[in-house]
Amino acid sequence: MSWADVKEYLDYLRTDQVMERLQNSNIGDLTTNPWFYAGFAAVILITYFMNWKKISAFIVGIGGFVLALSMAIGKGTGVEGIESGGIWIMVGGGVLVIGLFIYILFIKAE
Repeated sequence: MSWADVKEYLDYLRTDQVMERLQNSNIGDLTTNPWFYAGFAAVILITYFMNWKKISAFIVGIGGFVLALSMAIGKGTGVEGIESGGIWIMVGGGVLVIGLFIYILFIKAE
């Protein structure tokens, strides 16, 4: 692997390119899709009731982050996202997801 390959890979991870890929993949539309919510809830409930607490907590963490990111991108990125409340959705969603993750994984131990 040459230095040019490493530099090309790191350019792929630049924030502006990541945000452009997220907007192109229409991740902001997940908050309006009821099938996403139903599938997400069904997988969490199945894993939770089968006593797979760690897998359930992992799915809650990843899915909650995707949902919070989807809602924040739906509000807009950049300055217009901050003005319309996108940053508060990210912060509040992150706190909620982390709290639920900690509750399922550590506090709700049987």
